[in-house]
Amino acid sequence: MSTIDKLESIKSRKNETEANENTLERHENDDEESQRQSKEIIDSKTTEYEDDEDEIYSKYSPAKKRLFVFIVALSCFLSPISSMALLPAVSVIAERFNTTGVIINVSNAVYCIVMAISPCVLGPFGYLYGRRITFILCLSLFVITTILTALSQNLAMFFIFRALCAFFGTPFFSVGATIIGDIYKPEERGTGNAWTLSGSQLGPIIGPVLGGICVTYTSWRVIFWIQVGLASFDLILSILFLPETGRNIAIVNIKKETGKTVYWVPYNPFSVILAFKYKNLILAGIISSSLHYNMYSLLTPIRYVVDPRFGLEDPVYGGLFYLAPGGGYLVGSFLGGRWADYHVRKYKKLRGRRIPEDRLRSMPFAYGVIVPGTILIYGWVLEKEKGGMAVPIIMMFIGGFGQTICFPSVNSYCVDSMPQLKGDAISGNYAIRFIAAAIGSATVLIQINHIGIGWTCTISACFLWTGSFALFLLIRYGERMRGQYDISKEPIEATLESKA
Repeated sequence: MSTIDKLESIKSRKNETEANENTLERHENDDEESQRQSKEIIDSKTTEYEDDEDEIYSKYSPAKKRLFVFIVALSCFLSPISSMALLPAVSVIAERFNTTGVIINVSNAVYCIVMAISPCVLGPFGYLYGRRITFILCLSLFVITTILTALSQNLAMFFIFRALCAFFGTPFFSVGATIIGDIYKPEERGTGNAWTLSGSQLGPIIGPVLGGICVTYTSWRVIFWIQVGLASFDLILSILFLPETGRNIAIVNIKKETGKTVYWVPYNPFSVILAFKYKNLILAGIISSSLHYNMYSLLTPIRYVVDPRFGLEDPVYGGLFYLAPGGGYLVGSFLGGRWADYHVRKYKKLRGRRIPEDRLRSMPFAYGVIVPGTILIYGWVLEKEKGGMAVPIIMMFIGGFGQTICFPSVNSYCVDSMPQLKGDAISGNYAIRFIAAAIGSATVLIQINHIGIGWTCTISACFLWTGSFALFLLIRYGERMRGQYDISKEPIEATLESKA
């Protein structure tokens, strides 16, 4: 090959290389442009959503919102009082049905197991058929099954109808949390959830005292008749005043698109369980389940541990001991929501945007120090018979306060973090926490009989510390975990529509 041919060949290869580099550069620029345009689309849609936020959440006046919250809070009061009011009455009910207190406590565990199953079956109804109709249907059936429980003539009837009470009484929690998400801005949601949770926290306060009074002066059946009255009152309020707050109801959308009056709506009760394929929801489940396990491990054995320790034989006096943790629950539920909302506003101001994990920053001290610390002191002072009556009472109050500092944050996080799941995230969280409550109710007396109250409380504290590690991971890496699904794997339109 001549020198001229070699030069031409080199020049040709050089031109080809430059052309390839230019093509590659254009592709890279195209990719960057595509990414930029995608980001602009997301940002524009998000901005549009944020601009419409005031209009969406100002649909109802503050007075109406407070009424809706009261209706939801009263419904959330019903299931816990049904569970807790029986604790001072266990021995009396056991005697009536010719069984033991352990068996009646097992009925409480069954109650919690059914509460765990219920969100899987009825939880999706809130976004399939609407919040209002689900709420009213469950309240109606709760009234009927509570009446049947009050009329129970044998142990089998008592077990079955109590289980049905739990089944129809649990959706109030998940549907109620969804209603709060419908009517309050994210920066206000913690406070809204706290007021709602105040209903469920009043159960541990009023329930045991009410149960003790009823057992001492009337009959254990009166406990359920009082529930019937409260549930009927709430049902009337719901029918008269609770509107449909959902903005993306499945049957409404299908009716608009098809124009049909009769149609099939796809329904999968396992969708709630499938929510746990998301790593951040698994961590949130560990956190809430450890809190519920601790709560039921504390409350269930009071009659068997605290009462004998201080010689309390009257159920009324024994029931008064529940005022200590219950008072802590009530105070904590009010302060916890505001504390969580403060952290949301604080970090939104610092970084210029809001992420759901911000509200979890309100939890570490209460969750990692206060709650496990108080349960340890409570258990070991009773085990060693030290400190008198004041120490366990104070520890129960502070521990209850610490627990409910955490609950509003976890509930709001489940609603905010994965909006494309609609109600499945919060329903799944309630399912897993009630499973933990069932385990606590069923095993705590067995643990105390074998290893003592001190080591039983130590096990609960270790579970809480495990949850504290999960909380650390969620605060640190939660946004990254969500990014694996809600942007890259979920359609942008679906995510935004579910927010709207």
